[in-house]
Amino acid sequence: MAAKDRLEAQVMVAQEMELTGKAPVSYEHEERKPVTETKEGDVTDEHQEREPFAETDEHVGVDTKELEDIAADIKEDLAAKRKRSEKIAKACSEIKNRVKNVLRTMQLKRQKRDYRISLKLPNVLEEFTTDEQKDEEGEGEKEEQIKIFQEQQKRWQQDKKGTERD
Repeated sequence: MAAKDRLEAQVMVAQEMELTGKAPVSYEHEERKPVTETKEGDVTDEHQEREPFAETDEHVGVDTKELEDIAADIKEDLAAKRKRSEKIAKACSEIKNRVKNVLRTMQLKRQKRDYRISLKLPNVLEEFTTDEQKDEEGEGEKEEQIKIFQEQQKRWQQDKKGTERD
């Protein structure tokens, strides 16, 4: 942020010089090269650093040391942001892996539970059907016992009536 503020201040000073009538620093005497004729060490190459500005510049009003400081601050800020983003990306991937592992273990536990239940299910169904059959047989026996009991009651009643008459 400090580097950005310094750069903005320099831009404002240059604009003020322009407005007051003082000619801004001119680079007309330098020979311009077309973009296609760049050298390997040029700034336009992929992320290569430019050689530091000379301590004394032939153009009056340009503080090259301050520009180098600003550039260094910007590089530090970018490196810090890059490092922070790499840490965040690493943390995200670790969390993603943990979640995957937890989901995988939960799925395995669920599969094991389902397998155990599927093994027990036929036995439980068989027990249920045998219990149902026993209950049906038991109901038939109960009905028979009830009939026998009712018949015995009728006999007793008839025997009582017969003994009372005698």
